[in-house]
Amino acid sequence: MPVLDDSARMQSVDKRNMLRLINELPEQCETALGIGRSFAMEPVATKPNVVLFVGVGDSGLAADMAAEALAEEMEAPVVSQHVSRMPLCVGEESIVFVIDYSGKSQTGLRACKSAQERGATVICVTSGGRLREAVAEHKQILHTPSGQPSRSAIGYLVLAPVAAVEQLGLAPGAVEKTSHAIKLLKNMREFLRFDTTTPRNMAKQIAEALFEKTPVIYGATGYRSLVAARWKSQIGANSKSPVLTGLFPDLVDGEICAWEQASERLCNPAFVFLTDASDKASENRALMQAAGELVAKFGATEVEMKGSTTIERMLYGTYLADYVSYYLAIMREVDPMEAASVGFINERLAPPEPVRVAAPAPQAESGSEAGG
Repeated sequence: MPVLDDSARMQSVDKRNMLRLINELPEQCETALGIGRSFAMEPVATKPNVVLFVGVGDSGLAADMAAEALAEEMEAPVVSQHVSRMPLCVGEESIVFVIDYSGKSQTGLRACKSAQERGATVICVTSGGRLREAVAEHKQILHTPSGQPSRSAIGYLVLAPVAAVEQLGLAPGAVEKTSHAIKLLKNMREFLRFDTTTPRNMAKQIAEALFEKTPVIYGATGYRSLVAARWKSQIGANSKSPVLTGLFPDLVDGEICAWEQASERLCNPAFVFLTDASDKASENRALMQAAGELVAKFGATEVEMKGSTTIERMLYGTYLADYVSYYLAIMREVDPMEAASVGFINERLAPPEPVRVAAPAPQAESGSEAGG
């Protein structure tokens, strides 16, 4: 029996059932659309000068994805960033989405405060924490369910704001496109879920190709750069395996030369090229073929992002990364839910608790005994 078809092995490694969270992503995306569509704000009267998405870590990648999904749907500029400092253009005519799943990020809190001080419309996407408290009185919040790792809440963090932007009258048709993307995810799941055996399961096959190697994921500028980042994040978090990424057509001489001395003892890479149908009419196709020939001795797997729209292709690549990283974790026998290093970093970054100074004991009046 192939390792990745052994249910006993899977259950012994995945004791906290990360697989359930991965399987449920399409339904999570449907819930996210409902959260965004029930957003209580009225459509904006005038077009904003900018719609800014802010986040860090998993929430930062979600901010990038939300901006990418909306960029081709809107007339107003849509941008994302991973720092709290507001661009000079942000003001009373701006809309700022602060995305922070836990609501505990200092970057999120600072971004929220800074945007509020500029007079911008601030909408927070969070499951709670101090960020939710910061905007509770204004009711400008997309409240997501809590209780899971932020990396598995990607559907909430990306699609709730996408639907909210349509509710504001700024991206007509965005929800319909996203609904088609969710149907694609449900169809994908039948081919990628654990019950689908390795010979018929592309995610398991890719995991086998990456096992005991250093994955090197190449995307392209645009949405595939975000998909490549998702692969890096998920493989790192779930399977605890270091990952490298690169972009076409920004493949520089030094990057190609670096692979000349790679070997099984040094790095031992395994390449994944994220392609899509547009490559056939661009220079990317020839560049990928040439790069593939140079690294053929290590193995290079081409994975086409399926779908007819940006959001479909982006979610396709995202969902495939989830399953590949999970199966790689099973092969490496590491708990995909465990994130001790994240907890360590969060503890170090947490603001210090305020020092509580005890009130001085009341002094006895002159001429009386203390405590009398």
